[in-house]
Amino acid sequence: MLGKAECTTPETTGNLRRWQWRTVGTVFATYATYYFCRQNIAAALPAMQDDLGLSRADLGQITGALFIGYAIGQLMFGALSDRHGPRWLLLGGMLASAALNVSFALSRPILPMMVIWGLNGLFQATGFPATTKVIANWFPPSHRGRVSAIRGADYPTGSLLVMLLAGWLAGSYGWRWAFIVPAGVLAISALHTFLRLRAAPEDVGLPCVEEQAGGEAAEGGDSFNGWGYVFSMTVRNPRIWALAIAFLGLTITRYGFGIWAVTYITEQGASISRAAAISAVMWLGGILGNFVAGWASDVHLAGRRAPIVVPMLVALAALSAIFPLVPVRMTWLLVLYLAAVGACTYASDMMIVHTMAMDVATRKAAASAGGFIDFFGAIGSAGTVALTGYLADTAGWGAATALWAAGATLAAIFVATQWNFRGGGGRWM
Repeated sequence: MLGKAECTTPETTGNLRRWQWRTVGTVFATYATYYFCRQNIAAALPAMQDDLGLSRADLGQITGALFIGYAIGQLMFGALSDRHGPRWLLLGGMLASAALNVSFALSRPILPMMVIWGLNGLFQATGFPATTKVIANWFPPSHRGRVSAIRGADYPTGSLLVMLLAGWLAGSYGWRWAFIVPAGVLAISALHTFLRLRAAPEDVGLPCVEEQAGGEAAEGGDSFNGWGYVFSMTVRNPRIWALAIAFLGLTITRYGFGIWAVTYITEQGASISRAAAISAVMWLGGILGNFVAGWASDVHLAGRRAPIVVPMLVALAALSAIFPLVPVRMTWLLVLYLAAVGACTYASDMMIVHTMAMDVATRKAAASAGGFIDFFGAIGSAGTVALTGYLADTAGWGAATALWAAGATLAAIFVATQWNFRGGGGRWM
């Protein structure tokens, strides 16, 4: 372990910065490609409906199975990431998800598809807690908002790219190819991640985050702090519970738009490829929103995240409520609308489950906290994809979007309880 004096040498500082940039870049590529084998189903749903003769409720049940598996996986893999580290976990999870996507493409409805897509959700859950652990290990709280702005652009970028790719594949070659080709992308990315990623600066002889923040390295380095510490920082932590309930509400809105927007737009007369391309604008907005929220919370709010997240959630609730009133044939207006939805959704998402989770739980329990919060998000996701299909079938899209607006409102209320909280200041960062 490097001593405090060694942390300030130009050589050490230069090496640290290079490794930090390498880490951010690797995590970005890793988590972006996770979405190639998860968000691809949104672009494939209309073609699946036509080819397999499924109702929207059937599609909701298949899609919702992913989030049941994802919820279970978040609790399992969050704890395992804190206990055993992220590299092998990421490799296994990415390869398993790729294999399950190919299996899904070769399966038949409806029960086999639900089982396979649920298992895909289980292994998709390796990604978020493990990458959260890596970022928490490499960056102190004073930099996490800005790093999260970059890292938070990974899944909007992955979602955007796979929506364009999967939409084109489904429209040109059939829906099965929207799962087979993305699986190949994820498998290649798994090998890249394993070769390039290191769990913590201590693994390559560089200063830990406590030293980077100007203090001394706490005893134990990057070692596991024990299940008691993890439990106290997650299940027994009221702040984590507030974030978990907020994230449940946000994912109702996020996956309402993220899964069903393509279907809604195609029902208004657009082709699958056009609907997928227009919907992809949400992730462009999400990238911009992430940078605004991350930079503002670090530089202008001194690490306070809630004052920027709450207004975004209030705006998202209002935007959700008016979705059926937006004329789909006015492409420029629909694009602006969905970009605003994406900015408010994905900036809030990253702040709650990533940045605020690290700030509250410290790097020693960051993966478990992120997994715990994301577990509740998966419950909200599973509920909304299934319930949205049911409401759209029985009561119309207005009822479905009212559900999405309620989710964003719930999130705003619970994030507001953390208005003045900022991370740092303890033994562990």
